[in-house]
Amino acid sequence: MQNTKTRRRVSTSTIAIIVLSILLIASIAIGVTIAYFTSSATVAGDITLGDPVTISITQGGASASTLTFAGDALPGTVYDQAIGVSAPAEMTEALMRAKLTITNTDGATSNVDATTTGDWVEGDDDYYYYNGTVSANDNIDFITNITIPTSLTNADANKTYSIEVIVETIQQANNAANAVWTTAPSEWLQTYSPVAGG
Repeated sequence: MQNTKTRRRVSTSTIAIIVLSILLIASIAIGVTIAYFTSSATVAGDITLGDPVTISITQGGASASTLTFAGDALPGTVYDQAIGVSAPAEMTEALMRAKLTITNTDGATSNVDATTTGDWVEGDDDYYYYNGTVSANDNIDFITNITIPTSLTNADANKTYSIEVIVETIQQANNAANAVWTTAPSEWLQTYSPVAGG
């Protein structure tokens, strides 16, 4: 009697395994044979970017990597300086802003008073904004003279100061100045970098 029961259990288990195997094979076969109409395609194209936006700073009409100032400075000293901007032959049309700082050896920084040509407007963010666009081969005058800050005192005597002229340009196209130069005077932006429908 015991042998018969054992055989039945084995027989039932074996049948269950066989049925499950058949169902698994059937489901795999159905998964392989069922499909939809499909298609795919890929296409690519090249775009060529325009010329870069590059400039150089000039002093006295010549390209300058460093600025030179003659003599000892005192608070209120005025340096007559012809500092400008030059654009290369290959350049994308751009907008421009600039600022001047004076920094001593201790790292203290002050803004420098400068007299600019009439083509620049001073913003509330210590930048001067150029009223126009910069194009290839342009030579643009920026500063006619620089005044050493009168806020300097005896405590600043005998220190070395570095005057830095920072000129920034940005492409004129696609309202780049509106996106990046968010502190620019709104009237200047509306004139030189207007947003369509704005």
